[in-house]
Amino acid sequence: MGYFIPEDVGTTIRGGLSKTKVLAIWERHKGVCVNCGRPIDGARDKWFCEHIRALELGGTDTEDNLGPAHWECKRDKDAEDHARAAEAKREKCVHLGIKDPHRKPLPFGRNSNFKRRFDGTIVDRRTGQVIRGTR
Repeated sequence: MGYFIPEDVGTTIRGGLSKTKVLAIWERHKGVCVNCGRPIDGARDKWFCEHIRALELGGTDTEDNLGPAHWECKRDKDAEDHARAAEAKREKCVHLGIKDPHRKPLPFGRNSNFKRRFDGTIVDRRTGQVIRGTR
């Protein structure tokens, strides 16, 4: 089996959209929401030019990756995209062995410096010295 060389896609900085580009995107999609497939009433509905594949998930900031979306559909898709990106980052950290510096070990767990025996005594794992209890 060949080696897999991971490539970090990173995030793309979003550029600005002119009115001409927004109009071209609207006309290309014929005013249909790219998320739900329902038509958008441009005069009454609140809508937004949405990235079809999110930038934080490796999408490009080009016109072919943009489409009109209802504001509610955009909000729901953004929440899902952020959750997927966060999960991907967590998995990457686990894969690379990066530990969370703010996470504290459970009391008397395997990563704790102390252990509690069945008889209730507390022992220092590093030295084996009884801290509290009978012995």
